[in-house]
Amino acid sequence: MSFQGVNPQSATAPRPPGASMELADILAILRARLGLICRVAASVIAIAVVVVLLLPTRYSSSSVVMIDPRKNTVADLSAVLSALPTDPASLQNQIQLLQSRDLAAEVIAKLKLYDDPEFNAALARPGLLSLLDPRRWFGHGDNGVADGARRDAIIDAFLGHLSADALGLSTTITVTFTSRDPEKAALIADTVAQTYVDDQLNAKLHASETTSAWLTQRIRDLASQVQQQEAAALTYRATHNLDSSAGGTSLIEQQLGGINGQIVLARADLSAKSAVYNQAQSMINRGNPASITQIIASPLMIQLRTQQADLIKQQAALAVTYGPKHPKRIAIETQMRDLDSKIGEEAARIVTGLANDVAVARAQLDSLQGSLHSTQHQAAGQDMVAVRLSALEAEAASTRKLYESFLARLNTIQDQEGLQYPDSRVISRAPVPSAPSSPPRMLIVLASIPVGLLLGCLVALAMVRFARAPRPIRPRTAMQPQMRSQLRPAPAVQYAPQPAPAFRAPPILAEVPGALAGGAADHVVDWPGAPFSRAVSGLLDRVCASMQDGRSRMVTVTSAQADAAGTTVALALARAASNAGMRTVLVDGHVTQPAISHLTGVAGPAGLMDVLRGSAPLNRALVRDPRSGALLLGSTRPPRDARAALAAPRTRELFAHLKGISDLVIVAAPPVLSAGETPFLTRLSDAVVMVARPEEGPTPPLNNALRALGEWRSPPVGMVLVR
Repeated sequence: MSFQGVNPQSATAPRPPGASMELADILAILRARLGLICRVAASVIAIAVVVVLLLPTRYSSSSVVMIDPRKNTVADLSAVLSALPTDPASLQNQIQLLQSRDLAAEVIAKLKLYDDPEFNAALARPGLLSLLDPRRWFGHGDNGVADGARRDAIIDAFLGHLSADALGLSTTITVTFTSRDPEKAALIADTVAQTYVDDQLNAKLHASETTSAWLTQRIRDLASQVQQQEAAALTYRATHNLDSSAGGTSLIEQQLGGINGQIVLARADLSAKSAVYNQAQSMINRGNPASITQIIASPLMIQLRTQQADLIKQQAALAVTYGPKHPKRIAIETQMRDLDSKIGEEAARIVTGLANDVAVARAQLDSLQGSLHSTQHQAAGQDMVAVRLSALEAEAASTRKLYESFLARLNTIQDQEGLQYPDSRVISRAPVPSAPSSPPRMLIVLASIPVGLLLGCLVALAMVRFARAPRPIRPRTAMQPQMRSQLRPAPAVQYAPQPAPAFRAPPILAEVPGALAGGAADHVVDWPGAPFSRAVSGLLDRVCASMQDGRSRMVTVTSAQADAAGTTVALALARAASNAGMRTVLVDGHVTQPAISHLTGVAGPAGLMDVLRGSAPLNRALVRDPRSGALLLGSTRPPRDARAALAAPRTRELFAHLKGISDLVIVAAPPVLSAGETPFLTRLSDAVVMVARPEEGPTPPLNNALRALGEWRSPPVGMVLVR
């Protein structure tokens, strides 16, 4: 295998962005390009000065409006519109009203700002900044602009100069207007504030007028409706013969009440007469009719009792003088018997009269009950009539109540129309400003200094970041003169008991600066224009030159002594090849002390020895490099006998398979003189890259390492000098 120079464009490709460089590298780049940074900063400052000189001077003036939650309580009446609330959300609503387009249009019309060139762009004279506006380059003047669009443009320009903000936790709002004329700024700020206050009063008056008109029409409708409903109730009452004087009760209901009262009296009379009759009948049955009260009170009975008493007296007198057979006594006894018979007939007649009274009372009660049943039957048909009448009267009463309520509200609103006050007032008029508010020319110029310096630094770093890699160094067929003059075979006792065979000095493939710095392999991705990245790209060109036959190549990167530079160069070369679009596999040959995983921070679940032992498949051991598309085959578990594992036929098969699935296989081998597994890796390779420092020169370790590679019958060797 021969290392020959090729065109750099055959192996270079865009590099993806990554992390930043170290601080020392950034400072070195900025120090080297200090002139560029100063030029960029000076340009920015000059542009800022020109811009601030071209910007027009503007003045700002503010008027203060306070939301006053108090209201006039002279009439102590409720208003149509309630007072404005003073919570933060309501204040924001009022701010939006102050900045509304309708209010702006009203102020513009009031102050005739449609003819002001500051707001009407069609009337403004073109200045330098306006000439830089691309919209004016292909314009056709103001003839093609509609009146509505021109009006909207003027309102937009006006609102661009207007701002309104709440002052802390207070209920005041500051209205600020900016203009080129200080007097105009104060006038417009005051006009906006006063227009807002007037609009509030007009809104209240408009609401009162609208409400009054609506209430008037509604009262008229309700008055007509009340009249119709009350007339319908009266007509219904008259149609169904309902007595309005009795609270709406019908004649049938009155009859029911009278009959019920008569029935109660009749039942009481029947009960009394029945009791007297029953008592008289009981006395008669016991043979003592004289104890009956009605009999005792009878005039005839009194007369008969008197006659009976006289006869008894005569009988008693005759009984003393005459005997029982005396005619006088017999005559008196006959009279006594006749008198008793009359008394009995009179008692019977009185009892019969009591029975007749009971019968009459019962007949009267039955008659009243019959009348009650007939009247109740008639009243059943009158229930729906009464319900309908109640509904009509209730509807009429409800409508009348609503009518009276609206009428009272209308009178209240009409009384309040002369007592309307706005809920806000202007507490501070806008003064005429004496100093401009914008632009802050000195601040802009001072701010352009750090901005220019920062932009200059970014330009300098971008030039390094996206710089194109220069043409790689041409290969040399011999070592540098200072090294070639000093390179001579080392004594045989330092390497082997036999004299070392002669060997040719290997060619120097590349000189890689910065390979000894920490994280140098990341520069290939992050800073492709750095010297380290350009040197690695040149080394890749020489490797690719040997692949012109189309076959994959396996390159082993090693060093003479223990040094991390060899592993750094191997990782950087793999990343450069992957970024160039080549399928690359990087194998960690440090089987006893893994090195690649320490640099990349990535370790797979299995490693090289696991694949060789057959305990893990290859696809499980290969992991992706986080900074590029290269595949990494690391070392995880150190073997008991590394030499035996690498000398097995399975090792040759594995590397042959890796060459078949990739374009380039790179092996990061351990130092030649400090590890025994390096010869097994170099024999399988197509080329060997020896990494050395320039100060090493032809030292015995380097001589011994090169001699050892020759004795191992390794493939062609090339040297890479690092510093």
